[in-house]
Amino acid sequence: MKVLVTGASGFIGSHLAGRCGQEGHQVRALVRKGNAAIPRLQEQGITVIEGDIRDAAAVHRAAEGCDIIVHAAAVASDWGEPQDFIDINIGGTRNVAEAALRNRVGRLVYLSSIEVFDHVKSERIDEQTPFHQRNQPYPDTKIAATRLIGEYAEKGQEISIVYPSMVYGPGDRTIFPLLADGIRKGQLFYWTHHTRMSLIYIDNLVDLVMLAATHPAAAGEGFLACDTTVPDFGAFCDRLASGIDARPPFIHLPFSLAYLLASLMEMAYRLTGSDTRPMLTRQAVTLLASRAMFDTSKARNQLGWNPKVSYDAGFRRTLDWLLGIDPREWKCK
Repeated sequence: MKVLVTGASGFIGSHLAGRCGQEGHQVRALVRKGNAAIPRLQEQGITVIEGDIRDAAAVHRAAEGCDIIVHAAAVASDWGEPQDFIDINIGGTRNVAEAALRNRVGRLVYLSSIEVFDHVKSERIDEQTPFHQRNQPYPDTKIAATRLIGEYAEKGQEISIVYPSMVYGPGDRTIFPLLADGIRKGQLFYWTHHTRMSLIYIDNLVDLVMLAATHPAAAGEGFLACDTTVPDFGAFCDRLASGIDARPPFIHLPFSLAYLLASLMEMAYRLTGSDTRPMLTRQAVTLLASRAMFDTSKARNQLGWNPKVSYDAGFRRTLDWLLGIDPREWKCK
């Protein structure tokens, strides 16, 4: 089949494009012109379509003749220009969905996020849990985009939605590197020590997305994506600190105080026009205060999905990769 992957220059998208190629599909990747990932993608036999997700005509051209579109492109950060989140996460998704509908693409798979749910106050979350607006750019635009995909399903486009938890693995530039950098510098502290780190190893996520793209039972459905083992935040940080030979975090602040500090930092950075990411953001504080258990029984029962890479194996592989990088580069997103 012919598969278009958006966001193929990123961590998740590159793994998805690679897997599609390995399974014998003809793969196209929509990538911004001049992106450094283009040669690597082409070496894998992937056809690169240079264009911007915000350009409806470019997206339409990329989608022509495709059987499946996997839409992974997004501003997936806790910091950035609010308009970029709107233009890419919502506007880009509209362009992809419209291109899929007009080109009669067999199935559109959208990568949403667990950030669309209230995982701080909820004890258990499944696919029927209502979305929760937070007045934060990333989660709020992902909610809008996920709803938009639902609107195109009502227009007749076959869709499937995957809600990944925190994705990690070799090559990840968020979870492991940022936490390791904070631990190494003694800048990471707890606001809720015994919270759940809802993680999914990249290979396990790709397995589920491939099922969402091809399994008959995935049509019109949404699936939570989270690994079986869910460590608490304190245990995760202790293990990571041991792995990088650093002192574990030991300072504890109440959640409300950490959230207030993050709000003040964001305000100060906005006022000064700083391009760098604050040490604390509201989204990061919220994400690392998660209490919810994500119920993935739907993906297991309906699609036969079962995470193949264990938490221990995934942690070791990612730590080995991290230790092979200059620590000064850990914070480079």
